[in-house]
Order: sequence, then C-alpha cells, then structure tokens
Amino acid sequence: MSNQQQQTVAILGNGVVGVALARGFAGMGLRVVFGTRDAEGAKTREALAAVPGATAASFAEAARAASIAVVALPYAALQEGLQAAGAPNLAGKLVIDPSNPLDWSTGAPVMAVGFTDSAGEAVQRLLPEAKVVKAFNIITAAHMVNPKLPDGVPDMFIAGNDEAAKRDVGRVLEGFGWRKPIDMGDITASRLIEPLAMLWITYGVRTGHWVHGFSLLGQKK
Repeated sequence: MSNQQQQTVAILGNGVVGVALARGFAGMGLRVVFGTRDAEGAKTREALAAVPGATAASFAEAARAASIAVVALPYAALQEGLQAAGAPNLAGKLVIDPSNPLDWSTGAPVMAVGFTDSAGEAVQRLLPEAKVVKAFNIITAAHMVNPKLPDGVPDMFIAGNDEAAKRDVGRVLEGFGWRKPIDMGDITASRLIEPLAMLWITYGVRTGHWVHGFSLLGQKK
C-alpha cells in the first residue's frame, strides 16, 4: 500500500458490496474503476453516482489498470467475471475476495461448497498468480467501512497465501475503521471463514436484525 495516492483499485462488480468498498477506497485517496459487463448501463451509472470520481470499464480494462482488485461478484458469477477480467491482468496483484459461496436456488441461501473447498480457493485457482486474500465476507455492506456498532468495533477474519498481501489488507481494514484483522492462515482457511457468513445470515433471518458483527474476545496479545 505504499504510494497509495497513485494506486488504482478495480472493483469487479457494481452492486452494493462493490459500491460500499469503492467508497472506502475513494475515501483513502485511491482511484476507483468499476469493472463491469456494461460500462454504460443504468446500474453502473448508479454506482458511479455513488462514488464521485470513479470510472467504469470492461472487466479486463479495469483489471489491467489496477494494482488492487476486489471481487465484488455473486458466487454464481465468479468464474465468468474473473475469466472476463483475465488472469494475466491480475497476475502479481492483490485481489481481495469478499464473496460467499451461497446457493439461492431454493429461495433461501445455503452453502454451495464447504469442508473441502471454498470460494476463496476458487478465486485463487482462477487467478493462480494473483495474491488472493479473503476478507469482508462476514459483515453487511453498510458496515464494511467504519463498522461502528453500538457495543463496539467487530473483528474481521482474513486468509491468504501471501503474507505481504495480508499485511496490505490489514492496512486497508484499519484505514476503513476496523481493528487489526485476525489472520487465520492460508487461503484454505476460507473454508472456516465463509460459514461465518451463513451464521451471520441465519442470525439475521431469525431475529430480523441485520446490524451485527463478530468479535473474538481474549485475543492473544
């Protein structure tokens, strides 16, 4: 994250998660470009209006221009979107993955994969030379930046194979108002982190309350 004022972040996707994280990066002084199938479409125009100064381009153009990318895509669109972005365009770059492997085919979300695989690992396979870090998947988009809840600041768990990339994500999280993230290990730890999103959703469904987060108490200092 050195020379961050000169960096460009590609937000691959233009939904609520992408817009929320784009606002955070713009607030840190980074340039933001939305990667999308339709750079002139109504949804893209809404995203651009929500993040003043941002631009839009194709997935490949955004990925090529950026030094950091965020996979703000639904799980069902991961493969298509990342293939459109192009693995060579993201080689050697930090890729933040907030996706969750949710299957909505029955109308209610369930985990599409688990135990032996994860969305984080799928992203790393699709982008074998990128530095993929799982993060931001266990909180509502509205609290991805400045997550000030009534009883404190929640914790974020991360995972990834590259130690320097995880340190960079830690600096992003702290810049967004989070505490120092909890590093759970390599990208296979996404298998543990992603089910926390299902726990988050289930609590929301049962209580009708969607402003909550996780905190690990008694952390080793």
